[in-house]
Amino acid sequence: MKTNVLGDLSIEDFLANYWQKKPLVVRNAFPDFEMPFTAEELAGLTLDTDAPARMIIEHGLPPENKPWQVKLAPFTEEDFITLPDSHCTFLVNDLERYVPELGNLIEPFRFIPDWRIDDLMVSYAEDQGTVGPHSDDYDVFLIQGAGKRRWKVITREDYPGELIPDLPIALLKEFDEDEDWLLEPGDMLYLPPNMPHYGIAEGACFTFSVGFQAPRTVDLVQNWLETFSKNKQFTKRFTDPDRTIQDNPGEITANDLNKLSTLILDSIDKQKADLDLFLGKYLTESKGEVPSEEHEISAENSYQKNQDYERESWLRFAYIKNTDKNRLDFFADGHHIVLPVERLDDIQELCENYYFSHSSESLQKLMQNRQFKQLFEKLIEEGGIYPTTD
Repeated sequence: MKTNVLGDLSIEDFLANYWQKKPLVVRNAFPDFEMPFTAEELAGLTLDTDAPARMIIEHGLPPENKPWQVKLAPFTEEDFITLPDSHCTFLVNDLERYVPELGNLIEPFRFIPDWRIDDLMVSYAEDQGTVGPHSDDYDVFLIQGAGKRRWKVITREDYPGELIPDLPIALLKEFDEDEDWLLEPGDMLYLPPNMPHYGIAEGACFTFSVGFQAPRTVDLVQNWLETFSKNKQFTKRFTDPDRTIQDNPGEITANDLNKLSTLILDSIDKQKADLDLFLGKYLTESKGEVPSEEHEISAENSYQKNQDYERESWLRFAYIKNTDKNRLDFFADGHHIVLPVERLDDIQELCENYYFSHSSESLQKLMQNRQFKQLFEKLIEEGGIYPTTD
């Protein structure tokens, strides 16, 4: 059952009045919140896995003693032993990959499409620990775990945006908040993109954040262009059989510029028909590494008819209804298959759920499609789907 993390606010009201517009504090959004690990266990996770993590020490450590020192994983036990007792923060990204049960913290936010969800991050801070005053260019829900953290926020748009020079992280030089909230266990703060904020731990605390990916135009274009390399249209060379004498060899004439521009734009225009398929693959493709031990366990299994399965919370499913061609384009972790439009209800059920019972009529119907069965088995081998043990 989905948790209503918005309190008395409806999803419609939230999307209309808060999403990407203004912050929202929800008290007791996660009632009776229980921590799944201790600080020591979180540190052990980064020592035993490849989980992306970093430490931020506000006043630095010797011998450098520079402010806002940053250390990146992999860590050693010595790194944790030498951490100061205050003004330091330890952050771990892609947490749902390494602690799968924490996918429950992402589930309540699936009123935003799955492809927009980036990852679950946890921040452990000693007293007064912080990552400093900054802004992010993505939406984030901040869920307070154990302990308390005070959040200072600037909601006005005319704030000074100058950064402190020569730091390893981007921190605002001036910060004059107009909102101030103290979050306690179970409380939640939503922040829209590019809203300056400054979170400071009051005593040791844990904060979980559900972040949302917002692809940059340059990333979309670059990744799309990379798919053109094998297309014959882009091996075509410039030709000029009607070349005439020009006054100066240094001039690039208007005629040449027009022909070169046409060569580029016509080639791109011919690829637009497949742009939807590129986006489906790109937006579902996993951006992180699959934990090696999970991959080894899953790789030993192929699809069994009487077996129940689960999907990892990081594995994105998506589909596009192509009414013109009377088909469904289904995407999973960057893979793509075509299904008949009659399977829409089955695919919708698949995308909504993370648990797949062997008795599910939708799964049984989908498994009759050879391409789907091959993709499902590939996802098992890659560690995104695994057999349940119950």
